Amino acid sequence: MSGEKNEVELWMENVIRNKKIKSVFQPIVSLKTGEIYGYEALSRITEDPYAVGIEDLFTYARKSKNLWRLEETCRVRALKKARELPAEKKLFLNADPNVINDKKFISGFTRKKIRKYEIESQNIIFEITEHSAIKDVKMFKQIVQHYQRQDYQIAIDDVGSGYSGLNRICALHPQFLKIDMSIVRNIHNDSVKQSLVQGMVQFGNAAGIELIAEGIENEEEMEEIIRLGVHLGQGFFLGMPLEKFQEEKQTIRKRIVSMYRKHHPHNFAPSILGEVGYICSPKETVTPEKSGEVIYEFMRKNPNITEICIVDDQNYVLGMLTRKRVMELFGGRYGYTLHARDTAGELVTKDCLAVDASTSIEVTSKLAMARPRDMLYDAVVVTRDEKYMGIVTLKDLLETAINIQISRAVDANPLTGLPGNKKIEEVISGCICERQDFTAIYIDIDNFKAYNDAYGFNNGDLMLQALADVLRDTCEKDDFVGHIGGDDFVVIRRKDQAAKLCEELIAKFHAAILELYSPEDRKRGWIVSKDRNGLKAEFPLASLSVSVLISLEQHVKSVDEFSRKIAEIKKKCKQKQGDCYMIKTI
Repeated sequence: MSGEKNEVELWMENVIRNKKIKSVFQPIVSLKTGEIYGYEALSRITEDPYAVGIEDLFTYARKSKNLWRLEETCRVRALKKARELPAEKKLFLNADPNVINDKKFISGFTRKKIRKYEIESQNIIFEITEHSAIKDVKMFKQIVQHYQRQDYQIAIDDVGSGYSGLNRICALHPQFLKIDMSIVRNIHNDSVKQSLVQGMVQFGNAAGIELIAEGIENEEEMEEIIRLGVHLGQGFFLGMPLEKFQEEKQTIRKRIVSMYRKHHPHNFAPSILGEVGYICSPKETVTPEKSGEVIYEFMRKNPNITEICIVDDQNYVLGMLTRKRVMELFGGRYGYTLHARDTAGELVTKDCLAVDASTSIEVTSKLAMARPRDMLYDAVVVTRDEKYMGIVTLKDLLETAINIQISRAVDANPLTGLPGNKKIEEVISGCICERQDFTAIYIDIDNFKAYNDAYGFNNGDLMLQALADVLRDTCEKDDFVGHIGGDDFVVIRRKDQAAKLCEELIAKFHAAILELYSPEDRKRGWIVSKDRNGLKAEFPLASLSVSVLISLEQHVKSVDEFSRKIAEIKKKCKQKQGDCYMIKTI
């Protein structure tokens, strides 16, 4: 046994010395949108004949005074691969707390490497394992403060076994706490675990700390974690550790969005998106086996019930029974006798109007009004992923559509037709009050006044309209696009993938305004106009300054604070010549 142990030790020394380590990356997924928020870099031994595993290798490295040597190898492997990290995604790097005691530990090593591999430091998050570090509180504080001094974000890993020490942990102001997988495991069947996580969520909300649930291995665990209000998740069900940065799974993304809407409906405001799902109401449903006689008696005793949806055991909509149809079937001399033994499945009207919850209220209204006259006043069934969600009446649809149209018309900018300042402030206030993450993109045109003076106000209006069209074309349907006034526009979105959008906006804007310049001005790349003193001067062609503020939950407390922060970014952005976009996360 002693010889075998020595053989394994020699092999482990060889692994460390020859750096036989590779990096794999497991996605950390938003449990609101289903999008990948970032990736945890995990280390694997390239060849492991003794089934030692990376944890055992680190244990040996600590004992043999090789901890920093192994840590350095793992970190370099991960950072080198991180050059392929998708835009605006975070990279979580594990940091062994004991490494600070290693004499070879090098302060500032990581910063040099991220510069070498051209990685943004704000996208690096160091994970520090709590269950090993908490044994030595002084060491724990030292390692956290070491990375905080270098402006890195901090995640405390394996939180749960040390739950009683949360006050001590959060006094160090980490940005993330990772809930230990032992708590997540089978949480949907364990009320004690549910209460524990619920308390951690409240704690995190109060302290401004984001929670990440580790070890999610099935849909039931994921749904319970979403219900409890944890916003980020990680586990085999969401994505396996792979050598390449994987994209989000569309099936998982749809389930997450559906579950989040189900358990947190108050976070979706109709004034922002105008989708029919936000105004539908869940009503009574029955299965196709239900007795027609029972349905008739139920409607007879409840005159306010105007329809009942028929759904199968998986909640898929099979059709509808309206009050009018039920009363016609059971009325008359022999109606009751003829249909009393029929089931709901036999009586159902299958050609009812059903729309997905994401359908706009305006479109749903048009579909409802286009039905045959005898079905004109029937309710509309609303589904999510083809499953029953609720109904809306024609009265609900028309009233909401009219109110939205009036509100938009009153506040819309007369030139571009985009919502104006009142609506913009309302949307931003809604994001702040709902304590949701949101991204604000402020766009203005450089050298617009010079163009206006040289080409006239009519052409200036055409440039503004061109930018408005570009914004409509480039932004997604869930994004809010507003026109503040003049050459200032704003986009509010729930996603934080801003860099790609900024680049698309700039490229499409230049293509759209090309014909607004004379061939001579296009060729030389500048125009002659008047400066602030009324003197002729040369000005570059119009470009865009795009200021982006990504506000994480609760980090912006008011519209005034939002305005100050976006103004700071805009000021720096305007100091750059030509097209520029700047992104700041708070």
